Amino acid sequence: MLSGRQLHFLAALLFSALALAGFWQGWSTFSALSALVAVLAWLLYGRSRLKSQTRDEDSCDLANMPDFPEGQAKLIDSGRLPNRFHPRVSLREFETCHFVVKGQRLLLSALPDGLKIDPTRLAVRFSGGQYYYILRPQEILMPAQVDEQIQGELVITSQRMIFLADENGFEVPLQNLKLLDCSAHLVDFHVRNRRYTIQTDAACYAEKVLMMLLQPKI
Repeated sequence: MLSGRQLHFLAALLFSALALAGFWQGWSTFSALSALVAVLAWLLYGRSRLKSQTRDEDSCDLANMPDFPEGQAKLIDSGRLPNRFHPRVSLREFETCHFVVKGQRLLLSALPDGLKIDPTRLAVRFSGGQYYYILRPQEILMPAQVDEQIQGELVITSQRMIFLADENGFEVPLQNLKLLDCSAHLVDFHVRNRRYTIQTDAACYAEKVLMMLLQPKI
């Protein structure tokens, strides 16, 4: 049985061929309608392909993150929180550092003025070297432009999310994180209507640590 992506691809090829045939035969209306359907089919195929790539990348594969310690990964996979040390992080009372990884903060361009979309409906994704927004709940793909990429380190403690960098670093209490969304390469969340997006190959392990810290204590 053909998958949805394969059906979209075959439909895109078929209607593209029909549009060309109609053009050469002089059937302008038929050609225009076929071309319109072909464009829609190509868009659906592109969306299905991106979603498939994202699912494939979402698994925590240490082969894709050579800088992440295997011992830390095994602890997290077993449901335990590692204890880490970072010389630049001054821990507060009863605070423990659990996660440290290199990453970069993405400062995303503002949406066009004429595009009235609630930012909380936009999920950020990275695939094939490109950044995308996914508009929920319709899951419409939109390009996302990055104004600046800041190199630094993502640190997660029992109390805070910290990004250490020479500029545009931040630290926020975990209880203030809203709309947390972790994908294959991105950790994305909101604090007081402001978006924070961190890119790291170890995003899936950051998500596991955050889920353990944020789950209700029994």
